[in-house]
Amino acid sequence: MSKAGRHTQPTNTTNALTPTSIIEMSRCCTLATVCTLVMASCTLVAYSVFFSNQLHLLWKPAWSLSANHFLYSHHIHIPTAHGAASSSPVELTDLSHIVFALAGSAQNWEKRRAYAELWWHPNQTRGHVWMDTAPSIPWPDKDPPYRISRDASRYGKAAPASRIANIVVEAYELVSLEPGKDKVRWFVMGDDDTVFFPENLVTVLQKYNHEQMYYVGMPSETVGQDIALHAYGMAFGGGGFAISYPAAAELAKVMGACLDKYASFYGSDQRVHACLVELGIPLTHEPGFHQVCMHDPSGGSRNCS
Repeated sequence: MSKAGRHTQPTNTTNALTPTSIIEMSRCCTLATVCTLVMASCTLVAYSVFFSNQLHLLWKPAWSLSANHFLYSHHIHIPTAHGAASSSPVELTDLSHIVFALAGSAQNWEKRRAYAELWWHPNQTRGHVWMDTAPSIPWPDKDPPYRISRDASRYGKAAPASRIANIVVEAYELVSLEPGKDKVRWFVMGDDDTVFFPENLVTVLQKYNHEQMYYVGMPSETVGQDIALHAYGMAFGGGGFAISYPAAAELAKVMGACLDKYASFYGSDQRVHACLVELGIPLTHEPGFHQVCMHDPSGGSRNCS
């Protein structure tokens, strides 16, 4: 009779996960996550402290950068009207610091001189009316003195606009020869029928640093003109505009070539604007300068001033 064999049950050596072990693993994972976040935060704080400048530039919106940042990779030397910087308080801008350059013509001056006589103060106001030819009538003492503009006939049909655009440079060059050139801070351009309020103009220009390059004015208040010329960034000459001494000095260096380049442009103010923008000098909008076009109700003529 055979003996039945004895069978043994195999032993399972793998331990099942208990609730206690699961909780322990969860704690370890949480601790590791917290440590990682703390290290990341410390790294970010350190980066912000030591590289805050670079971080600021990295996130700075493009539209907030200056025109010079986009247009130029080099720095323009900006001359000042007063030479080396002084530690003494800067004298406030007054009327003696402003030179007016008015665009005129011998043919129209007799009809428009009354506008200038409203605001021009002889022996107080500085500047000239820049004529195309010498006037044929006696010149009253109460009117602004006149000078003859540089010949611009080589521009053909564009000669009048090119001549007028260049008067800011001619005014600058004339001042640079005068003993009192150190007192000049601003050149203010306008038409022969532009009416200025000198006291208001002085107050406006006192807001700006005359030792920096400024081009101050406003677009036309006639929307159609702004749209037609794409000119919301351009100062219109009928309302007048101001150019600081350093900006005029830079403009004088490039004006000849610039007028050749933009000879096909419509008006003198459009030429001046283009040349200044090429120098990296954008328009500073100043609502105190006004140009508006008055239309004939019958649909005929238009007068802008």
